[in-house]
Amino acid sequence: MEHMTVPPSNVPEVPGVRLTGVLGRGGFAVVYAGEQLSLQRPVAVKVDTRPLHDERNRRRFQREMQAASQISSHPHVVTLIDTGVLPDDRPYLVMERCDGGSLANVVARGPQPPAEAARIIHSASAALGAAHAAGVLHRDIKPGNILLDSYGAPRLSDFGLAAIQRAEASTTVTLEALTPAYAPPEAFSHTEPTSAGDVWSMGAVLFALLTGRGPRSTWDGRSQSLSEIVADLHRPVPTNDPRIPPPLRPILDRAMHVDPGQRFRNGAELAQALNSVLPRLEDGSLRDMDATTYRAPLGSDVATVYVPPPPPTITYSPITVAPRRRPIALIAGIAAVVLLAGGAAWGAVAALSGPSLTLPPKSAPPPTPSTSDEPTQTRTDPPNFEGELDRNDVPTSDDMPWEFGACLDGAIDSQGNTSATTVDCAVANWRVFAGGSIDPDIEARNAQEAMKKDPKVAETCTDENAERAGIDISKPHKVRVLGPKQNKWDEGQRGFSCVFALN
Repeated sequence: MEHMTVPPSNVPEVPGVRLTGVLGRGGFAVVYAGEQLSLQRPVAVKVDTRPLHDERNRRRFQREMQAASQISSHPHVVTLIDTGVLPDDRPYLVMERCDGGSLANVVARGPQPPAEAARIIHSASAALGAAHAAGVLHRDIKPGNILLDSYGAPRLSDFGLAAIQRAEASTTVTLEALTPAYAPPEAFSHTEPTSAGDVWSMGAVLFALLTGRGPRSTWDGRSQSLSEIVADLHRPVPTNDPRIPPPLRPILDRAMHVDPGQRFRNGAELAQALNSVLPRLEDGSLRDMDATTYRAPLGSDVATVYVPPPPPTITYSPITVAPRRRPIALIAGIAAVVLLAGGAAWGAVAALSGPSLTLPPKSAPPPTPSTSDEPTQTRTDPPNFEGELDRNDVPTSDDMPWEFGACLDGAIDSQGNTSATTVDCAVANWRVFAGGSIDPDIEARNAQEAMKKDPKVAETCTDENAERAGIDISKPHKVRVLGPKQNKWDEGQRGFSCVFALN
């Protein structure tokens, strides 16, 4: 395994270990290659760049230690050997070194044979199941955090973002560095993490092994932007890629279901599902699964998605363990550096989340909140929101959460919360065409409840007003109402914005 040599003056002194080089660097850690002197075996040493000067960092380090120690003996988890604190208060971890690279290297080589991909994720899911049984959530499952040891066996690593579930307290979490390409949909709304979130991410890794691309990428492998990811959070991941064999499709559909309650509950259940189809994959019998076996649950979302025709042939690159490998990200902090440039954008998306209401046509019953993920057909034509709107004949107010005419890239999650960002009108899927203020005399706990009670909302957010503002209402669409977030509602903000949302 390749690693950079380090001048002796820059190498920290770790008791019982001789450091020989750098395996990787991240925003919060340096990972060194080394040798454990007592046993003369190769090890990896992570030295955190954040000294334990304050209680927050001490809790974070203790959380990682607790998570790693509880499942360190599992055959598919990177083994923790030792831990301590350097004289300058920087904490360190000593772990076994996995010189076979990571699944990120494997995904980069292209689609893998289905049986091999399923075997790898079965082993990794079993390790994840052991973590869940111990009350540990990983929270950053991705190809780079599943390593391969010298024998090619997968090892789950990087519990730096782990959350410890405790009966007497809420789950301990940090939001320092999630990976958008593999984070479950609910992670974008900062909800409390669950084992079902880890299951979604593990399913996403299996998807990547089978197709050679992540689930949040285009057919040709281009990664989606953060705004594109957020806009698609409510849509199921299409599993009709011809490289995904029929027996694995219902397993992926369930593992990556938009609704956490419809997924496998933990890593052990996912491992069990994969184990049930492995014989069929290994003997080449890729028939559709029986109707009663691991189907996506009733009520599963099925979106109509355009998929370009596949290449004429599929070539699999076998998984091998080479003696020399590009440097790999072993543990917490290494992958986080990728997110540093995007952190501000992530924060902006989170800050612009809030409640929403979907208004039916006037002939329908009174409006109800949008509480389910609605199957959405992929748009193939541009929305054509370009051009100025006419505000003279439509109601507006100064306290609207989104100003009149704003072009948005928006999405609604399963709880009816909105994630939206301002974008160029040529690529927007939402546009604000009217708005107003909720009656201050209405008693309500939140904006969503108040918007249902105030008749002015339904009278303002109509197709008629959208057309008066200059929007072509002939396209398939819904009229949505966006209200202030809970903290803004509690501060007294009462404005609402009417949005023309293309299907």
